[in-house]
Order: sequence, then structure tokens, then C-alpha cells
Amino acid sequence: MKRTILFTAVLLVTTLSVNAQKKKDLLEEIDKLRQELKTTKGELNDSRSREKASLRKVETIEFQVNDLKETNATLLTNMSNFTQLSNQKAENLKKSQEIIQAKDKQLININDALTRADSTNLVTFSALKNAIGGDNIKIGNGVIYIQLANDMLFGENDKSYSISDNAKPMLAKIAAELNKNTSLKITVEGNSNALKLDGKTLIDNWDLSARQAASVVRALQTDYKVDPKRMEALGKSEYATSGIETVTRIIIDPKFDEFFRLVKDNMKNASKG
Repeated sequence: MKRTILFTAVLLVTTLSVNAQKKKDLLEEIDKLRQELKTTKGELNDSRSREKASLRKVETIEFQVNDLKETNATLLTNMSNFTQLSNQKAENLKKSQEIIQAKDKQLININDALTRADSTNLVTFSALKNAIGGDNIKIGNGVIYIQLANDMLFGENDKSYSISDNAKPMLAKIAAELNKNTSLKITVEGNSNALKLDGKTLIDNWDLSARQAASVVRALQTDYKVDPKRMEALGKSEYATSGIETVTRIIIDPKFDEFFRLVKDNMKNASKG
């Protein structure tokens, strides 16, 4: 009986000891699991924080990428506009250069025509100078002036508008040279300052100077066969000369229509070249 009780007691103590050890092990296991859970929660929170940071970084990068795309698109547009503008400027510059070149050709053609006209005048001037001599022939402003004293052309009477015999040899020499070049235009300019006009036969010096110029034109036409279509008579009264002695001027000038024809022909030839 005592042995049974003792065995039971030993068994109970052993059982209690084993249970205590198991309980202790269980508690240690629980503490370990709690620590692991705590660590896992910490790691989870860290992971979530890193995830949020990564998401913010991704959003920032996406924003930067979109901004760069917009900037790049703007740059491409600006480059396209700049290219178009540069091409337009280049085209405008090319057109300007072409216009300048065309104008230069026109100026060269006009200058050539002027040179030819001046050359014609110089030849005519030299011929007239050799023919009539003296200092009464001059050249300037593209025309030739022959100044003939009124008392030589019309005699001593300052109211006369009839050609004197003394003037005829001179007019014959002038007409001979004028007939050699039928492209020259001729203007006879009368100048007079006669006094005591009666107001009937001759109204005033405007009337007298016009008649004197017409007499010279008529003589050149009738007596020396100068084409009347090339000539005109012009009366300037006493207002065209500054000297005391009055003169009649024969002004020799190339025809303007001939000059413009030369310019036009030169331009056509230049455009063909």
C-alpha cells in the first residue's frame, strides 16, 4: 500500500515536473514567437515605408519624364519654326540678291546707253567745232549749245527777225553737220531785249524772240533741208540770257525716244544672255 502511494506520489511529482518544464518551454516559445512577430511587424512597416518612398519617387520620375517630353516637343516645334523661318529668310535673301543683280544690269544698260549718247554728242561736238570754229559752241548737261549773236543772225536792227546774208554761211555749215546725224533733236531758242517796240507789228520781246527762233528753224528747213520733224522753235524773251548782248541758241540733243530704245534693246540683250 505504501509503495503504491509512493509510486503515485513520485509519478505525480514527475508529471508535475514535466508539465512545468513544458510550460516553461511553451512560454519561451511564445516569447520567441512574440519577438519574431514584433520583428516581422517592424520589417513590414519598413517595407511599407520604402514602398511609399518608391511610389513617390516613381511619381516624381514620371512627372519629370512628362515635363521632359513636353520640353522636347516644344523644342522640336521651335526647331521646325526656326527652320521654316531660316528657309524663308534664305529665300527672301535670294530674291533680294536676284533683284539687286537685275537692277545692276539695268544700271549698266542705262549707263551704256548714256555713254553711247555722250559719245554721239562728243562726235557731233567735234564735227561742229571743226566746221564753225570759235568759242560759240559748248557742251554740257548732255547737250550741245551753239550760241549765235543776234546782230550776226538778224543784222544791226535789234527788232529784226529776218536772217541776214552774213548769217547764211554759218547756218549752212551747221545744217551740213546736222544732216549727217538724223537722230539728233534740234531746238532753236530765241532771246531778245529790243527796246521801243511799237506793240503792233511786234507786241513785246516774247513775240520777237519767238519769231527770231522760227526764222532760224525755217531757214534750216527751207534753205538747208534739215528735217522739220527734228526741230522746234522756242522764244525766251529777255529772260534766258544773263549778258548784255542777246543771242540765239541752237540746242542739239539726242532724241529721248532713241535713247530709251537703246536702253530697252540693251535690257533685252542682257536678259537673253
